Amino acid sequence: MNVATDFHAEGCHSYILDGIWGNHVRWERLRERIAGECTIWRYDNSGKTPLRKLGKELAGEIARHAKCGEAVNLIGYSLGGLVVREAVRLASSPNVRRIVLIHSPHRGSETGRFLPRLPGCRDTIPGSAFLRRLNAAEWDYETLAIWCPGDLMVIPGHSAKFEKATELLRCDVPAHAWPVVSKRHHDAIVRFLNR
Repeated sequence: MNVATDFHAEGCHSYILDGIWGNHVRWERLRERIAGECTIWRYDNSGKTPLRKLGKELAGEIARHAKCGEAVNLIGYSLGGLVVREAVRLASSPNVRRIVLIHSPHRGSETGRFLPRLPGCRDTIPGSAFLRRLNAAEWDYETLAIWCPGDLMVIPGHSAKFEKATELLRCDVPAHAWPVVSKRHHDAIVRFLNR
């Protein structure tokens, strides 16, 4: 596994990334529960920015922590999970300790077809060049992936079942935003990060 697994949760800086059009502050309850410093990373989640560019910006944050000898945990919800994966792919940094991916369309979502003029949405269309490149990348990180077979935003729902994850947690509530408010999911995330 990744070198950063030697770091403890208290010595890490964690980042939470919301999904498309989400109000970043809705993650405040989870942020308060995470050990060590935790930032809700406010990025352009409008769909107007290509995911590669957003990933590059987050990769810069990861690299900044690496220069200081600090590990990072990354939590990405929906579109934010794809940004996290792209950042890790670009950074190739050993200071990434743990990753949580929540209801992210790893193999794409048919909903991306509704707004193909938005580059960020176009990147989520099944079979897109972005997703092909992302899914071909090596993955050597302790990862918890939360997915829902009946997700009403990630279609089909099994697209959020990240096969490279070390742990999978199935959500049977067919509401895409359920993990934002679910105590059960927050508990699972905190336990995973604190190991």
